[in-house]
Amino acid sequence: MPTTRALLLALLTTAALVSGCGSPAPAAPAPAPAATTTATAPTPGEVAVSGDVRAPRTWSRADLAALPQTTVTVRYGSGKGPQEHTLSGVPLVRLLPPEALATTDAKNDLLSFGVLAVGADGYRALVSYGEASPDFGNRGLLVALTEDGKPLDRPRVAVPGDVKGGRYVSDLVELRVARIGG
Repeated sequence: MPTTRALLLALLTTAALVSGCGSPAPAAPAPAPAATTTATAPTPGEVAVSGDVRAPRTWSRADLAALPQTTVTVRYGSGKGPQEHTLSGVPLVRLLPPEALATTDAKNDLLSFGVLAVGADGYRALVSYGEASPDFGNRGLLVALTEDGKPLDRPRVAVPGDVKGGRYVSDLVELRVARIGG
């Protein structure tokens, strides 16, 4: 399926660009984001929003809990076998509405952005902003605060519809927004 291959290629390219793979210039800033993660979100439950946004900020657990919550049931494969959970939390687009991104007046500029979810242990997964946007993919990406009715120590990014749970980032500490390309 050409569109799936194109999407996969775009996401892999984006991941390589964000991680600095193959390019000395992007590799230089790599230590700074790790320090930012530690400095901006040290308290369990806090999530820093950084990168190509108009106003970086850190959401406290209380901030996140005060926002309207959404509940979804997700199913995905993992190393522990099939998983099924009911997650409640904040839609990603509530934390990153279109006006929060450092967009230009280019046509559909929102589609030029990726969001790198970073866990407390350094685990990272990338999603395109277009997947989250209600105007495009509308995939229902969620920053979950509870799983199966129990509070999580730290939020978790959930990507409903993914076959495997690799892009579910537990112990979320940062949402790093990046404009991809020029």
